[in-house]
Amino acid sequence: MRVFNCLSGSILCGLTLLLIFLPCFTPEWAGNFILISLSAIPICIADGIIFAILLWRHNRWWMLYLFLLLGSLPVLACQFPFHFLHKEKVLDSNQLKLVCWNTEGFRLNKDTLTKAAHSIRVLQPGIVCLQERPHTNLLAWDTIRAAFPDYPYCIINSREDEVLNLAVFSRWPIGNVQEYYFPNSYNKILQADIQMTGQTFRLFNVHLQTTGMNESYSMKDRFQAMRHHTVQRNRQADLLTKAIAESPYPVIVCGDFNDTPASYAYRKISRLLQDCFLQAGQTWSGSYQCWGGFLRIDYTFCSPAFQVNRYLLISNPWSDHKQQHCVLYLDKCS
Repeated sequence: MRVFNCLSGSILCGLTLLLIFLPCFTPEWAGNFILISLSAIPICIADGIIFAILLWRHNRWWMLYLFLLLGSLPVLACQFPFHFLHKEKVLDSNQLKLVCWNTEGFRLNKDTLTKAAHSIRVLQPGIVCLQERPHTNLLAWDTIRAAFPDYPYCIINSREDEVLNLAVFSRWPIGNVQEYYFPNSYNKILQADIQMTGQTFRLFNVHLQTTGMNESYSMKDRFQAMRHHTVQRNRQADLLTKAIAESPYPVIVCGDFNDTPASYAYRKISRLLQDCFLQAGQTWSGSYQCWGGFLRIDYTFCSPAFQVNRYLLISNPWSDHKQQHCVLYLDKCS
């Protein structure tokens, strides 16, 4: 029994250390530990239970599990919004309202597009970022554009030979548009500078590597596909991190990251920026509506120069993703 306890304890300690130091690995190595990042909460809970048991029994090994718990606190903190500071109310004219949403192609249905676009417009956002805009041959861009008549400025990715497209609608002028295309992937990033009330910020509309797998895959093939897609996503996150660091303006990064808050991709980007969900979200909630709605894989990040006044995840019947609704205070930007 003692041998079993030592072995299981050693395995749990190893898993926790891998979880803590995951962002320090290369994208390729981090890809090998995708199952560990997906199991972050159970690992932390197991550490907490063993810590409590050892402390109650006055076993000196409680100090090791206390160390592991303290080391994993940043990972755990990324899962839940703990904020107690009062958010200063600001005038509507000083607010930036943003909606970000993976539309699932509007189900390739014009009626779905009309209803979904109306649900966004009633929120009166200044900027709308869409992922999985359908290919123009499947649902014409002119039709999508007509569903958002209140936005004089809009951009889309220029290459229509791919199935996972992006779009940005804005009430303010858009400039310096740049596109990031990833090798051997349909996923991409759309970058633009937005000029709002005499200030400029850089917007990144993001859709990182999709995790889709064929249902006919064996368990071995599923794991290999997960690892391959995770490595691609990690490399894409590194490219995005570099682009964020090089921005001369405050930035907003939003979109579908296809990964959890314990992942390499999330933790690389969140080191530079605020997670708006953690700053102003009201309760824990997942953004992916399938699989029980537990997974949070869609994010809105912003530079520390912004004050985050509100963040909501809005359920809807038109996509497998919830809509992200965020209210930012822009006057702190330089």
